[in-house]
Amino acid sequence: DLKADKAAASLDVHIGHMADPKGREGLSHFLEHMLFLGTEKYPKVGEYNEFLKENGGWSNAGTGQEHTNYYFEVNEDAFEQALDRFAQFFIAPTFDPQYVEREKNAVNSEYTMKIKDDARRIREVLKETSNQAHPASQFSVGNLATLADRKGSLLIDDLKNQYEQYYSASRMALSVVAKEDLDTLEALVRAQFMPVP
Repeated sequence: DLKADKAAASLDVHIGHMADPKGREGLSHFLEHMLFLGTEKYPKVGEYNEFLKENGGWSNAGTGQEHTNYYFEVNEDAFEQALDRFAQFFIAPTFDPQYVEREKNAVNSEYTMKIKDDARRIREVLKETSNQAHPASQFSVGNLATLADRKGSLLIDDLKNQYEQYYSASRMALSVVAKEDLDTLEALVRAQFMPVP
């Protein structure tokens, strides 16, 4: 887009909370949170969002039933560097155990903050009145109970297993928009995302 004053990217992983293991409801949502907390190439927690903010950008993510979507926007001149940081989420996240408790509490806060939200309540009624054998009926957000360590089942291990099982290039779709022509953007994407397993 030659008229764009910003550049942006969105990566969709075709996996959502319906893939959460029984007893680990909210694991996919928790995984979404943990990806923002450092990678092997960019290990400093918060560096990704700091970089975006310093360059007129922002980011977010969301976990749905069958999809998890990660996206960002940034000034055009910082796009290549931002895209490299973004790609590392899907190549080599650190999943630093020291941030597990913090992010469990963040997920739980999201859950408790929206308990009285009308849209959330309607979704919960639909889940409760649907076929209970279908994974769409299960709790999706996660809380301190579903994300607790258990005997023989540490949350960090379950998190890594979920990532290794579902976060592969075959389940991902990437969209980018910037001022560069398509050949240039394709070359950039190929160079930065080829290491995704």
